[in-house]
Amino acid sequence: MPSPASRLSLAVTLVALVAVGSERPRSPAPPPPSDAGRAVWREGIGALAGSLARLEQALGERDTTAARAAFRAARRDYKRIEGLLYFHSPILTAEINSPRIDDDDALHPLPLATPIGFQTVEAALFDGAHTLDSARQETGRMRWYAGQLDLLAGNTRVSDTTLVEAARIELTRVTTLGLAGFDASGSGDAVHEAAAALQGIRAQLAVVHAPDSLKTTADRALEDAADELDADDDFETLNRLRFITAFAEPAARAIQALREHVGIDPHGPRTTWRPEAASPFGANAFDPAGYAPAHARPPTPELVALGRRLFFEPKLSGPGTHSCASCHDPARGFADGRARAKALSGAHTAPLRNTPTLWNAAFQPSFFADQRARSFEAQANAVLTSPAEMASSPELAARRLQQDSFYRTAFARAMPDRADSVISGRAVQEALGAYERRIVALDSRFDRALQGDTLALTAEERLGFTLFMGKGRCATCHFVPLFNGVQPPAFEAGEPEIIGVTADTNFRRPRLDSDPGRGAIEGNGVTMFAFKVPTLRNVALTAPYMHNGAFATLEQVVRFYNAGGGAGLGASVPHPTLAPDSLHLTTTERKALVAFMRSLTDTSVVASLVLPKRENP
Repeated sequence: MPSPASRLSLAVTLVALVAVGSERPRSPAPPPPSDAGRAVWREGIGALAGSLARLEQALGERDTTAARAAFRAARRDYKRIEGLLYFHSPILTAEINSPRIDDDDALHPLPLATPIGFQTVEAALFDGAHTLDSARQETGRMRWYAGQLDLLAGNTRVSDTTLVEAARIELTRVTTLGLAGFDASGSGDAVHEAAAALQGIRAQLAVVHAPDSLKTTADRALEDAADELDADDDFETLNRLRFITAFAEPAARAIQALREHVGIDPHGPRTTWRPEAASPFGANAFDPAGYAPAHARPPTPELVALGRRLFFEPKLSGPGTHSCASCHDPARGFADGRARAKALSGAHTAPLRNTPTLWNAAFQPSFFADQRARSFEAQANAVLTSPAEMASSPELAARRLQQDSFYRTAFARAMPDRADSVISGRAVQEALGAYERRIVALDSRFDRALQGDTLALTAEERLGFTLFMGKGRCATCHFVPLFNGVQPPAFEAGEPEIIGVTADTNFRRPRLDSDPGRGAIEGNGVTMFAFKVPTLRNVALTAPYMHNGAFATLEQVVRFYNAGGGAGLGASVPHPTLAPDSLHLTTTERKALVAFMRSLTDTSVVASLVLPKRENP
């Protein structure tokens, strides 16, 4: 994690750099700038700076009541301009409002980066976790960064295209993070702050050069959504499903119409959320190849079919007895149903981990519970070379396949551009990766409910989703709609978490599981016991749960979280990222949460992923 001094130096450098352009990639022929859009930015920053000054004064006077009121006003001012700020300068903006500051190296995310900005002040005013003096000092630092963002506005190209794109992204931030209370855990103001963000989107879209009919439709949809949040502002009980389907999605479609009018920028950062998708809640909104490395081959039908065949091929293992499907069994949710994976005989002495599902693994930028692999291809290499798993190597597998005329022909058809006919280890990895990126399940009853068929969920399941996003705080780690740890709206990275998983379900005498997790990879105490946040898609099919398979049922998982994780149960957990407080879920609420998670089941494409019997190796 960068120090405050290094972050300050970085911020100054960025301000200098944007004098010749924006932080985000731009097309060779950028759209005309919008002076009105820049004015919206600077007006919003001015309001925020004034609010921060009043907050700093109240903190200096040690008037907690006045400081809380000033805090609420300041953060709503921030929320009104959040979309533009994050779009043009995410690094500087995070200095003002960020639950966490990630390590600069995305390959090594830190789960324990110190919350800064509004989160520090909020903790002082509402939780007593910091002193008022430290909050005042932090507010002064935030004012400095607000000044830098004001300077940045004068040197940044703001166009109709960027105004509308920032609106699209901010609306998604509201529905996925804002309504989950991701950055407003202490004040309880998440719903009102989400409404303020929507009002901010209205202001920036008002200056876009587009037909009045398009602008009016978008403005009314956003106004209706903001009014709905202000009218139903109880964080724990707000009906998120109704809000998303009846208000947020119509607003997303209206913004999409504006995007199509002003032009969709194709040069933004690559992400698994498709740039042409109006929101992440629609059908086909995510690209399974979004995290594929640059060298990955296009997933042609021939390549995917070859990868499927290899997935079930025991020749890939050293003893010739195991295939990928031996542990990732389609009939068991592409897991194995065991608490811990079974090692090859005599190959491993230390306990292995629970076999993770491959469902929707394409939508995760890292693999294994400790996040040590960054692609399917790298994951395949690690598994093939592991003495405990396949006791082989890509090269050994390739040599065996080369001796089979079927595979020589199949590789030639799937990879016609190869320089020679020799099957390589890299080709084996590429074929497996192409197939595994097709193990996608995004058509559950929950998805159908989000897309308009609200009766696809029972009343209990709808309650469960409300709890998931609200009282249960589940969506602050398992982010909707993918329900993994990849944080929207950028969908670029996912942090590991330290929740204090116990060795067993003896919660009266809890013992922390000894697996060091990410800490063993990074070699430090900060990430000790940190693990990747797994997907909850098809979670009903993949018991038992946690990296050690300690929990046999979803009911036990919910009980663990309801108690505040390992620390809440009384185990000694260093640097927990999960609050140890009880969620105080009733029996009815715990049942509803489990029911909702079961609604995420989708096995509609299994038949296309399983090798036909006639092709069994």
